[in-house]
Amino acid sequence: MVKELGNLLITLFCMVVKSFVFILPDRLRPKFGKWLGKLLLKTVKSYSETARESMELVLKDELTPEEIERLIEANFTHMGQVIVEFMLSWKLNHKNFREYANLTVEGEEFLEKAHRRGKGIILYTAHLGNWEWLGGMVAFLGYPLTAIVQRQHNRSFDWWINRLRRSKGVRILYTRKMSQRDAYLALKNNECLFLLGDQYPLSNGWPVTFFNQPTYAFSGAVRFAERTGASIVPAFLVREGWRKHRLVFFEPRQVDKGLDQLEKEKILQELTDQVEMMIRKYPEQWLWIHERWREETGKE
Repeated sequence: MVKELGNLLITLFCMVVKSFVFILPDRLRPKFGKWLGKLLLKTVKSYSETARESMELVLKDELTPEEIERLIEANFTHMGQVIVEFMLSWKLNHKNFREYANLTVEGEEFLEKAHRRGKGIILYTAHLGNWEWLGGMVAFLGYPLTAIVQRQHNRSFDWWINRLRRSKGVRILYTRKMSQRDAYLALKNNECLFLLGDQYPLSNGWPVTFFNQPTYAFSGAVRFAERTGASIVPAFLVREGWRKHRLVFFEPRQVDKGLDQLEKEKILQELTDQVEMMIRKYPEQWLWIHERWREETGKE
């Protein structure tokens, strides 16, 4: 009961912050987001420590300790702005999304090409830029979208954020209790299946090299593509300023049936390389607070 009450209070706090964000003049919202990010940096030590450990592991030969500290601060201020923009999602709709997000789109022809095949699209992305707006943007472009997400431990918060996601036309499937049948059905109906491929997999992981470090990546994108014939389209929504984003799609790829395991792992490595390329281009925009490199295995 005490835990549930605490969770409810956290959700109510988020709703209060959302109301505050709404009444702020837009010129002050990015400043509030940066302040919120710096507050997280100072108060949630587990986040800052994980980010620092991850950066020191993979960037120590490229950045000085001082540069890593500056990158951490830039990363957290970016996170604060993502939080504020997410709370402004209520203002987004299919009529105003291009103007409200000051959106430019690159590579939409790749999405159209995959859609014309008629076998579904697996959008392969990462916690980069404003990933929370990415699904809604694709749905607003006219491509029905189903997202596979993790259920939050805080049930009231989970209800709140997924209500917001659904209001943008995003259908939700949960990872641990999701129906694979629903995921396959979405692809069979030539819809988009939204997959975040940058977290450490708790299961169904295949070995990859990520930032020159051995680790595992979730194999779902490759397995779904092989079984359904769906195209895998890497996609990212990167920040170019406050409420200014660029939506980038890359060349679609297919996974032929009957490939051996090494060939399928090679495709997953190529997808991982694409994620790494985008992170290296926008290192302050990736969610470094995840424990991406672990000693325990996430393999099948």
